Amino acid sequence: MDAWEQLTPRPNAARRPVSPLTSHQFALTTAAAPAAVWAALTDGDLTRRYLHGLAAHSDWAPGAPLTLRSGGGSSGPHGAGQLTGQVLRAEPPRQLSYLLQSGPDDPATFLTWQLRTGAGGTTLRLQVDEIEGSSEDDAEDTWLPVLAALRALLDPAPARTEPATGEQARPASATPLADRSTTSGRPGPGACAPSRPGER
Repeated sequence: MDAWEQLTPRPNAARRPVSPLTSHQFALTTAAAPAAVWAALTDGDLTRRYLHGLAAHSDWAPGAPLTLRSGGGSSGPHGAGQLTGQVLRAEPPRQLSYLLQSGPDDPATFLTWQLRTGAGGTTLRLQVDEIEGSSEDDAEDTWLPVLAALRALLDPAPARTEPATGEQARPASATPLADRSTTSGRPGPGACAPSRPGER
């Protein structure tokens, strides 16, 4: 499945009537300041590093057009490798909302990113609303890797130095945030996890 197909649901071949919105909520905590998180959400050179290779292009004013294009370029033919949409709300560095579509006749996906300053960094919440919604499992399969890659971008793992004791140095390994959990099965500190409605 292509990157842009993962981010927007496919239209129903039967073209059934529009169904109610399906919502999915996710959250992560990062040591990065809200301004750095905002830059990661709005800078195309950064979005392509975590958003399935899609670079975001917009002036980020409410009502402005938004394009997510495969690769880094903002020009080129309309169509393959591209999502289009519109900025709905932009309040740097607190909230960013926009809608995306893979084509003019396809159902829209609405994304809302909320940033909150906390002790030692920023909590970022993502709400994904879909007209022809995906299942909870499909939404997690799509968005948890995005959030894990975003957190890896914002909080890169420190480089390991040679141990002083003479033991062999082991390469630093990256663990997807969705897999970081305590023995209780709950997400550990800094992990991104789906939020359920009513959780804050």
